[in-house]
Amino acid sequence: ACRGAGRKGMPPVMAPLSDPNAVSNEAVQQSVDQCLRTICCALLDGNIDAHASGMNSIAQAIASEGGKEYAGGVIASLSYMRDRVGVPRDMKLPAARQR
Repeated sequence: ACRGAGRKGMPPVMAPLSDPNAVSNEAVQQSVDQCLRTICCALLDGNIDAHASGMNSIAQAIASEGGKEYAGGVIASLSYMRDRVGVPRDMKLPAARQR
């Protein structure tokens, strides 16, 4: 999950979202883990608003304790993961787009 803040892999690959050789940045792992756990709890509970304050406190701690570069690494890692979460190929388009 921390490849977004890491280094691109060698040899490079042609597919833009595929980088099986990428190297993770383990320095941001704990913060990324906290974010993902909070997101998972919110999704499982079905009440995202109830977890908003927890996510805001995590974001504030990341920004204040880690600094700009660290926060950027956490954001890059979460974005990297978001862009690569897929839908099963056999799922119809309307079901895949359903929220």
